[in-house]
Parts: sequence; structure tokens; C-alpha cells
Amino acid sequence: MTDRAPIDALTAGGVLADIDRYFARLLTDLGADDDVALAAAATSAVHRNGHTCLDLRLAGKSIADMVEQPDAGRTAETLSAEVRAIALPPAETLRSALARSRVVANGERRKADDPPVPDRDRANGERPNGDRPLVLDRERLYLHRLFEAERQLAERLLALAANAGPAPGVGSAIARMFDDREDRTEEAIAALRTALERRLCIVTGGPGTGKTTLAAKLIAVLVATGAADPRRIGLAAPTGKAASRIQESVRGKLGDRPLDRVHGLDEFPAEAWTIHRLLASRTSRLQRLDALVVDECSMADLQLMVRLVTALPTQCRLILLGDANQLSSVEPGSVFSDLCRAGERGPLSACVTTLRKNYRFRADSGIGRLARAVVAGNVREAVALLEDAREDETGLLALEHEAAFDEFARKCATEWNEHMAALEADPERTPPFPARRVLCSHRRGPFGTDRFNRVVERRLTELGRRTRHDDFYVGRPIIVSRNDRQTNLSNGDTGVVLPAGSGGAHVWFPDLDRDGERYLVSPSRLPQHESFFALTVHRAQGSEYDEVLFVPGDAESRINARELFYTAVTRARRRVHVMASRDAVKAAVLRTTSRATGLLDRLR
Repeated sequence: MTDRAPIDALTAGGVLADIDRYFARLLTDLGADDDVALAAAATSAVHRNGHTCLDLRLAGKSIADMVEQPDAGRTAETLSAEVRAIALPPAETLRSALARSRVVANGERRKADDPPVPDRDRANGERPNGDRPLVLDRERLYLHRLFEAERQLAERLLALAANAGPAPGVGSAIARMFDDREDRTEEAIAALRTALERRLCIVTGGPGTGKTTLAAKLIAVLVATGAADPRRIGLAAPTGKAASRIQESVRGKLGDRPLDRVHGLDEFPAEAWTIHRLLASRTSRLQRLDALVVDECSMADLQLMVRLVTALPTQCRLILLGDANQLSSVEPGSVFSDLCRAGERGPLSACVTTLRKNYRFRADSGIGRLARAVVAGNVREAVALLEDAREDETGLLALEHEAAFDEFARKCATEWNEHMAALEADPERTPPFPARRVLCSHRRGPFGTDRFNRVVERRLTELGRRTRHDDFYVGRPIIVSRNDRQTNLSNGDTGVVLPAGSGGAHVWFPDLDRDGERYLVSPSRLPQHESFFALTVHRAQGSEYDEVLFVPGDAESRINARELFYTAVTRARRRVHVMASRDAVKAAVLRTTSRATGLLDRLR
């Protein structure tokens, strides 16, 4: 009988979740031994932290250290010694157990190549290689669906990266995309050439490096050369907010010279879709595309990307835009980062362009310098910029304990109350949200958004702005947390409650406005939603704000890493302040996020 004590102890300690334990028990019932069952539970757990596989080179290490739960308010140090001591067996022992297990497939063999399983073996529980729940691929252990997603994505991207054939008049067509006064960087020219000569074009760059301007030129050059029918070019992004931003930006750029002179470009619909919505409409739109431009690709996870690329027509060009230094997706994978790294050498080297010149921030801009210091891991420079009293774009505010965080939330509630009063008095002229946005690393915990939002709403009740029986008070900021086709709202869309006639209310979603008309939804029709006086950095990804106040939390928090810090800083257009201790800043800049995936190796 299998000993389930280690898995039960890890679950009781919060290292594993119930679903990990149940998965391990299922495999035990299918014939897995103790070591394989424990590895299965760990593999199930790490995928929730963004890893697509379990790195077997970590075998022998404490599972509590391997399975990070950074936003659960628990660290390995707070666990009992007994739980901390539970580890996978040494790598060789574990690989041997996995290799002979009937629940583990060999990742180096294709499903189509599997020999048939005799009836007598099927009767004994033997399963075809392709039907087994786990896949062992060299030094990585996968859940089967993630292994297949990674393999299929790599195969499709490598096929897209192949030369699309010479395009006539490439040089002259590219020259027509630039005004005489424009700065024609080598990087922009290289990206345009790639889009014409290959079916895969990847562009990475930080905020202000001209990705949106380049997106418009990429669309225009495809139309100008006849490489794509303007009516068959798609525009998409992972979230509704990101789709709205790229749509409005591209529309504005296409009307500028010299792009407004490109014949036929006026037939481009310039309507951006979320990737989910585009996939749902595959029969009517996706299958007819000649080219697809996708923005904010760092937010797209492995399974979303494989669904997209496998649904595209074979000859469709795919153009991916994003910032490789930003946070990866919430779901498993670090697809865009892996793609950009794959461009350093190998088959994708001709497909990746990095934009370096910044048009938004001056060379001596505080935000720009801070972002560069964070990306470089330069702790001294980052701290110096935040503590420099002469620098008005950046600043460091002390945050020593939970009471200070609560007091800050109460102060913000007073500011929101003033804004709400102005919105109620003049909803036509008052901006929907205050200029400053509070961003937190964590959702839960002493410095998380859940706590901040509760404190703000409690204070608004004290101020008389909110009553206990009125969820839709004027000025309440709302974020949607589930896609809804009926209202055309997507997870991450943000709105604000406005007064309606006869004492009623409706919710305005400003990012969805079209042709000057407000996008209003009745409260009764809203999908799942919540208030947001503060957002997690993940939720804010793809957005920009005039001012950002960033709360990273404790120095010990594993979630506070360089990529998250950079993403928070670069949400700000004019000013960013960090509310944290100096130690928390240092820890975040030094700590990097590394996700276990095999995509980079497959692409190379």
C-alpha cells in the first residue's frame, strides 16, 4: 500500500493544494509508486506558479522550496521541520522510477510512433505512451497537456519562422513608410523587412520605444506591397484594455503622414480583438487572415498562444509585439521572453528585433533611469534614484508595518471621496479615475490589494459616501473578473459607477468608448466583478497611468522580483513612488523570476 503521509503532510502545511493530492492519488490508483506519486504532486503544484514542468535537476531539494506559494502569506521558513525535510529522491533514482512507470510517457517519442498496446497489457492497466498523465522529457517532468502545448507551439513557430520568399520592392516599400523628418532607426527598418520576408516577426522594446508606431508601419507595409489584403489583417491583444489601447493608437498612427498615402490602407478595419474573442470567432474571421498583429504578448500564456498559432491559416503572417523584460503571464509559461531569448541564436535569430531608442523618456528621465537600473539589477543606482530628493519623477516612501499601510489606505479613501464628489457633480468633465494609481505586488497578505480595498471601502462608509446596502455608489471603480459575451466585457476591463436618471446608476467603461459614445452597462448585467482602489501589478499590466504608487511588500516575499518591479515602474508616465523599506527595494531588484520551461530549447 502506498504511503501517502508525505503528500498529506505537505498539503496540511499548505505547500500542496488539494488538487495536487488528488492527482497523486489518481496516479497511485493507476499504478504509480511512492516516488512517482510525490513527483506528480509537485509537478501539479509548480504549474500554478507559472512553470510548465518540474525541473528534475532540483530533485533532492526540499519540496517546500521547490513549490513556491509567494502570495499565500506562507514561506518555507514558517513550516515545521518535518514538512521542510520532505524532498524528492535523488535525480537518478527519480528518473529511473519515472522511466519505468506506466503513468509516465517518454517525451522523446511522438504519439503517432507508439507501438500498439496488446490487449493483455491494456487489461493490466497499461496505457499508450500518448495517453499517460505525465511526460518525462530529458530533465523535465510535464503534465501531459502542457508538454503537448509546448511541443506544438515550438513546431508551429519554427514553421512560421521559415523564409516566406522574396518580396518585390522591399527597399522602396520600406522607405515609403517614413516621413522625411522621422528617425529611421536600423531596428525599425529590420522589423519591417522581417515582416515582409518571413511569416514570423517578433518585436520587443520597453515603453516609449515606438512599438505602436512600428505596428502601424508594419500593417501599412504589408498593404503597400500586396503581402496582405487590408481587409484580412487582424489586430489583437490578450486583454480588453490592451486591445483598446492598441486599437486607438494604431488608428491614430494610420492617419498620419506618410501612412495616409498608402493605397488601400483605408480598408483596414483597425478593430482590435482580445485573443479569446478572436479564437471564439475562428470560423468567421480567424481563418481568413493574411496577417495578425498581437500586442502585449508578454501577458499571453503557453496554452493561449498554442491555441492561437494552431488556429491561424498556414500562410498567415504573425507579428508579435511586447516587452521581454515585463512580467510573464499569470498562467504557465514565459512564451514571449523565451521567444526573444531564442532570437539570440538559432532559427528565430532572423525574426526578433529589439527596439532600444526611447521616445517617451528623456535620457536623464528619472523613470527611464530607474527602469534601466532595475533591468540591469543595479541596486545602488535604483536606490539612489529613489532616495534622491532632487528627483521629482521618482521617490521612496517608508512603509514599516501594517498600520502604516492601513493609514495610507485611509488617506487614499479621502482622496477618492473628493474625486467621487466631483464626478457626481460634473460627470461630463471629471475624469473617470484619479490620476494616481496604487499598485501592489500581492493580492493577499498584510500589504495586498484585498486589504487595501477593504480599508478604503470601510473609510468611504464612515465618510457617508458608501452605504452598506448600496453596492453601486457613484464613483465606485469596478474591475471585471470574467469574460462575458453578452456585454462584450473582458476580464480586466475597468469601469466606474455614474449616476443615471431616477436615482439609478450605470457603469461606464471608458476604454470601450467608440466614436465619442460612452460604453455604459447596467449594474444588473455586469459579469463577475469587484472594486479596485488598488490593483496588483499583474492586473495593471498593459495599462499606463500618470502617477503610480507601488507597494512591493516585504523584502522576503518571493513574488517581489526584478520583472515585477520593472513592470510596476513602467506603468507610470510622469511619476512613480515606491512605498517600501530600502531592504525591500534591494531584494526585489536582485531577485529574478525564472520559470521552468522547455520552449527555449525546442526553439533552438
